[in-house]
Amino acid sequence: MLTRRNFMALSAATLVTGAVPALARQLTTLGGGAFGSYWRLSVPQGIDHDAIGISFSRIIAEVDQLFSPYRADSVLSQFNRHDGTDWQVVPDAFSTLVGQSLTLAQACGGVFDPTVGPAVARQGFGPISGVTGSFEELAAQPGAARKRRGGLTVDLCGIAKGEALGRMAAALAQSGVTDYLLDLGGEVIARGQHPEGRGWQVGVEMPGGSGVAHILRLDGRTVATSGNSVQSYAHAGRSYGHIVDPASGRAADTRLASVSVLGRDPALADGWATALAAAGVENGVALAEQRGLDTLFLVREDERLHSVFTGDFSAAVEV
Repeated sequence: MLTRRNFMALSAATLVTGAVPALARQLTTLGGGAFGSYWRLSVPQGIDHDAIGISFSRIIAEVDQLFSPYRADSVLSQFNRHDGTDWQVVPDAFSTLVGQSLTLAQACGGVFDPTVGPAVARQGFGPISGVTGSFEELAAQPGAARKRRGGLTVDLCGIAKGEALGRMAAALAQSGVTDYLLDLGGEVIARGQHPEGRGWQVGVEMPGGSGVAHILRLDGRTVATSGNSVQSYAHAGRSYGHIVDPASGRAADTRLASVSVLGRDPALADGWATALAAAGVENGVALAEQRGLDTLFLVREDERLHSVFTGDFSAAVEV
């Protein structure tokens, strides 16, 4: 499976969907398992449940086969095992996401780095071994990817769930479904309207599932959240989390409970949430402001949580 269920690689702070119970008789909810977590779709009644379930199962299997670090037969694992520096032929979907990761890494100054897998493993989260590297040692082109040093590895868990969410949304569009709320393990995308004639709403969960920090109106966007509030552990008085600062190779700033990013592209929102969580509070907020991102940082301050907004995120907050 793609998930870091055991090594905690995907989004730590989850989002809970507003109005998931059938508040209106016209609303139906279906779901299933995905990447060690879940998917949940809320839609008006009348759609073909079986067709959607089959389509989503196919997408989940395809993404797992491409990007899972736990499957020995995945494209990612085979790429990582290859010790040469020649171009490797890979599926276009793999090279495209590697390329997107490298573009993101360049844009954020390397706080998102797809070579971070071994550093994550040293913190106790994940199976990827290899040498410490930099995104600048990777390259991708259509249908091919390469590493410029033997032993370098790729870890795409910080962006692959968003890729899966985007594929699932595209499948709904192809099926003619225009009004829905889709939640993939805490990353959420909405299109159209709730059957009651209003916009879709979601809640950003407090660390540890102790309540909801804010209710958001999505208005056709996606929201991705990343943080160490759930997927972390303490040892010898120090906290360790699955999100690693590539510059230091150590767990990111534990004062930062979570980062939520609003955007149009699910993969980019996922990647940016990972990047900003790795950057920490001050650097993350500065980077989000510099890049014009719509974000919410939940910051721990003396046993309390403080909300820091950038861009137009606060305009989406209902409560």
